[in-house]
Amino acid sequence: MLKRSADKLSKLEVFLERAIFASRWIQAPIYLILVLVLLAFVYQMASEVLHLFMTIKSLAPHELIVLGLTLCDTVLVANLIVIVIISGYENFVSKIDVEHKSGEPIWIKRLSHTGVKLKIAGSIVAISSISLLKQFLDIPQLSNRDLMWYVLLHLTFLVSALILVFVGLLEKKIKE
Repeated sequence: MLKRSADKLSKLEVFLERAIFASRWIQAPIYLILVLVLLAFVYQMASEVLHLFMTIKSLAPHELIVLGLTLCDTVLVANLIVIVIISGYENFVSKIDVEHKSGEPIWIKRLSHTGVKLKIAGSIVAISSISLLKQFLDIPQLSNRDLMWYVLLHLTFLVSALILVFVGLLEKKIKE
């Protein structure tokens, strides 16, 4: 009788563990949605460039610089999304079985959790830098208070990235 009870508990445990492990697939649609967000960025950038060429004669150099920085910002955010999609899927859902062919990024298979965090932090600092530069180009439109907040926010991202680098170095040292 006791053995039967233990067998039932064992089967229940196996079922629960399998269900919990299979729950990782719930994340897969989220990664697909992020792919759709990338498509939205492509549409937005194409619209911006089309608008640029339709109004290029009337654009001031300052406006062209801001548009260029905005497009760079968009590329950095898109890169960040790609990093999250690929590394998140690979680390939490399923191994991506892609043979390395000419032109495929090799970093996909070599990105550790720390590497992902550092790439994300670096991207956020770069995005923040571009946003701050756009604000500096528009200084007459900004109050000192707003400018101060932009700088403080950028410095916060920068310090956070430096802390992540430091923690990554500590992790590496501990593993050695």
